[in-house]
Amino acid sequence: MKLAILGATGSVGRELVTQALAAGHEVTALVRAQPTPGDIDDRVALVLGDATSADAVKRTVKRSDAVLSALGHAKGAPDDLLAEASSNLIAAMQADGVSRLVVLSSAAVADAADRPSLLYRAARVLLRVVMPGVVRDHRKQASLIEESGLAWTIVRGPLVFTDGPRTRLSHAGPLGRDSGPRASRADLADFMLAIATDGGFMRMKPLVSW
Repeated sequence: MKLAILGATGSVGRELVTQALAAGHEVTALVRAQPTPGDIDDRVALVLGDATSADAVKRTVKRSDAVLSALGHAKGAPDDLLAEASSNLIAAMQADGVSRLVVLSSAAVADAADRPSLLYRAARVLLRVVMPGVVRDHRKQASLIEESGLAWTIVRGPLVFTDGPRTRLSHAGPLGRDSGPRASRADLADFMLAIATDGGFMRMKPLVSW
């Protein structure tokens, strides 16, 4: 498959690129600056630009079979980064006839099927207090994607991302008693890549954790 990846130089994005190439997929990645030699595999087609640029996103998405976004709020990023990037993604995908979209999000985004534990309820309150702008942006992104008409999946990460190995032992589904606080970045990438290529969890918001 031809995959477009946003956030490819982030911690989860790097895992997405590595695993996608290992599986034989063709990868186009949007990057803000030309990487240093060896930083990104030479097999990746690079588009230089920012996710807030409609033109850069359009060039990245063009002729893709599926789009994956692991964008996050790096230091200094605008509070509306995800919402603006998602607006650009949705427009580009609709214009090019690309329907499959898998986006990494946060446990701060709610789902009607959630039955959060005390830990996650407390974490959501804390996130709203400590990072209100980031929480609003994640929720705005989710709203835009849900209303897009695309074949989307919003993958919600747990409270803690680790550098552990890919175990393929993660749990995915509504936030509930089986939802743990941790998962490795490798397992998050593995899950995102799997559902991007097999169409699982269509128009759902699974939380992935160990």
